[in-house]
Amino acid sequence: MFNRRAALGLLSFVSVLALLGVLSRPVLATEDFGIATDKKLNKALTDLADTCFACGDKAKEKGLYTNARSFFDHALRYDPDHKNTRKVMGFKKKKNEWVLDEDMIPLKDIVKEEKRREIEDKLVIETREIRTKAADGLFKFVTDTNLAAEQRLLALYHTLLICPEHREAQKAARCTPASMWFSHKLDEDQLIQLEKRVGAAAAPERITVTTEYEKTCGWQMGKRKSPFFVFHCDMGDVSDAWAETLTRYAEASRNHAVELMGLEPGTPPKDDANRLHYTVLNTRDRFGTFVEKCSGIDDAAQRAEIAKVSGGTPTYKPYGSVWLYLSLENDFGLRDGVAHDVALKEIFRCTGDGAYWLAQGMGYLNSTHMNGSTSAKFYGVKSSSVIDTGGKESMPGLGDCAAGWRMKTLIALAANKCLKPSDLIRLRVNDYNEEHMALAFCLSDYLASEQKDKMKTFYEGAFKERMARAKEKKAGETPQEILTRLWAALGMDESALMNSFKAWAVTNYAKLPTGTDG
Repeated sequence: MFNRRAALGLLSFVSVLALLGVLSRPVLATEDFGIATDKKLNKALTDLADTCFACGDKAKEKGLYTNARSFFDHALRYDPDHKNTRKVMGFKKKKNEWVLDEDMIPLKDIVKEEKRREIEDKLVIETREIRTKAADGLFKFVTDTNLAAEQRLLALYHTLLICPEHREAQKAARCTPASMWFSHKLDEDQLIQLEKRVGAAAAPERITVTTEYEKTCGWQMGKRKSPFFVFHCDMGDVSDAWAETLTRYAEASRNHAVELMGLEPGTPPKDDANRLHYTVLNTRDRFGTFVEKCSGIDDAAQRAEIAKVSGGTPTYKPYGSVWLYLSLENDFGLRDGVAHDVALKEIFRCTGDGAYWLAQGMGYLNSTHMNGSTSAKFYGVKSSSVIDTGGKESMPGLGDCAAGWRMKTLIALAANKCLKPSDLIRLRVNDYNEEHMALAFCLSDYLASEQKDKMKTFYEGAFKERMARAKEKKAGETPQEILTRLWAALGMDESALMNSFKAWAVTNYAKLPTGTDG
């Protein structure tokens, strides 16, 4: 529901010296992240169930039933025995357990789709007073310097979850206000340099001949080439202009990606066939034609599925990517995809596909620095412990952008429940969700900022090994072999890495009030 996004962090953690009897039973584990809370904070969090119920009631009145169910779900996370929520949803208590007797709230909205955005915006406005009042009360715990930092961070998270517009909470999260995306201090510093980066990139060269893509597909496209890219655009009247700007942007994005990795730009390929080929198309039909004829994907069934439902795919003959991009208003989302893909491919060039988590993390880091966004992300379906919301999330707080990922990872670090790289490499590609991508992004953020020289050694060693194995026609390094190589390059084991990562994150991701702030 809320379109607010922000990037967050924490100043520093203090030790938790809890005397016996001081800490009370915490709220639901899905809401407290395993951080023990004192009685007052625990009550304040539990009382948020009333806030969620009131917001859900307003959503229900507007026919936004999935929003209502999400609000009610959060209410029961804060207080599993919240009577009003249990009643309105149709729960009854049987043998001391809540049982859904009759689901009273439909899992389908009754609003006209053309009016949905307007109605959801009204819901944000009409619930703001309720949410702000709750957030003001909760923010007092954020400013309480007598509380352990873990608890203050938890209070900050829930303040922004319930009211992402709360300005004092934004300041504590090192965010600036915005109409859609909040910007974090770390990202602002990078985005200031964006225009300079693009201006310094090599100017694209117009391609005057009919290309193989055009011959194969049977239509003309806007096209440019640069030292490392060949770019085709089939976007109607803006095709030529977009090809010009996007090719230069791709060069700038690659330059920044290799800079983040600590590497030199490298020597451009002599032949167009060895450059990265990027293509963007505006209609599903033409995207399908391109995937079928030009993608280089051998599996016909896979090509058919991609053509029907995908918004983009890697291409292989020649190597690159193609996107379906339906908007002609701006190229914002496309730029995000380009910046992400460039960095991902640079990681794979060095390590092979065994460093999937690192490739994705660096992709998100590059798109954040080059575009202030992570639109090319994994959409994780919200899991509900009580109520099925159909995937709807009415309280995203900071959202699922890089800002929200920082906050979620930071809380996991605070609770000593953060996953580690060794957890990530055990996942299959299809198993990755937002939690995993958030950690991959944050770890990449840390490695690029604090371990650049050692990471350069890692990339160079991995590339040398990959080339040697390819020459001997051997399989590339496994994810575990690559991880072992990483520990050797960093000169630390996983435990030491996570401790160093946590110390860096808590210093850079937020700034809790000290009591002397003006």
